[in-house]
Amino acid sequence: MLNKFNAVFLDSLLEIKSRKIIYIYAVITAFMILLFALIPAMQIQGENLFESDLLGAGLLDTILSHFFDGFIGFVIFLMVFGSAFLLPSYLGKGRIELTLSKPISRWQILTMKFISIYLIHMVILLLTVFLIWLTISLRLGSFSWSILFGTFFSFVHFLFIYAFVFAIGALTRSGALAIMGYFAVRFAANLLESREIAYQFLGDTVWTSILDWMYYLFPKYGEVGNNFLSLMRGDGFVNFFSIYTTFIFSAVLYGLTLYIFSRRDY
Repeated sequence: MLNKFNAVFLDSLLEIKSRKIIYIYAVITAFMILLFALIPAMQIQGENLFESDLLGAGLLDTILSHFFDGFIGFVIFLMVFGSAFLLPSYLGKGRIELTLSKPISRWQILTMKFISIYLIHMVILLLTVFLIWLTISLRLGSFSWSILFGTFFSFVHFLFIYAFVFAIGALTRSGALAIMGYFAVRFAANLLESREIAYQFLGDTVWTSILDWMYYLFPKYGEVGNNFLSLMRGDGFVNFFSIYTTFIFSAVLYGLTLYIFSRRDY
């Protein structure tokens, strides 16, 4: 089983490399490192921001938390596009028939592919954030360890997101539909988060109950991501409900995908 996983992992890694996706992350990382390493000294009240305690540790951590919150969100946004086409390509005609001819069950093939793509992207995310964090920390002369803790939570966030993108890609065999499906669901979920506004117009009707149930059932990617900033600042989770409901949605969707994939005729 380990040899089979290694083969799937290597296949995923080579495909990511061949699509030049990995170089995009490398360029972004190198640019940010050079930017923070070579940026001129910032003067506030005649003091160098990088060499003084002018801002204070608390305010500095807040500024860094906001920066990394936005940066991680940007990288995950890129990863949605970078990962969406990998599975549909793997399931393309000729390639999938060869894969299914091997002595391995379909659910194992799909699961190993999911884990492989996910792990590769998490290593990329960790290296990207860590190298930039290290550069900033060395420049400031202090290390904000809570930033790294928040980064580890981003692994959970991307796991939920990629589970959806992966499932739609497996069911439709289209990376474009996987991307559009994800953003459509995310947009709908964001609207449901603000459903209280609609209550003012709907009143106490059956529609309010429908909106509530839709909110409970839909994945809450935006609310899950809101935990980034809180964790980076050392304040803990701000919305645990969104985490476990999104986990349930992702698990059910992934299980349904395995079932359909196992019964589909290729």
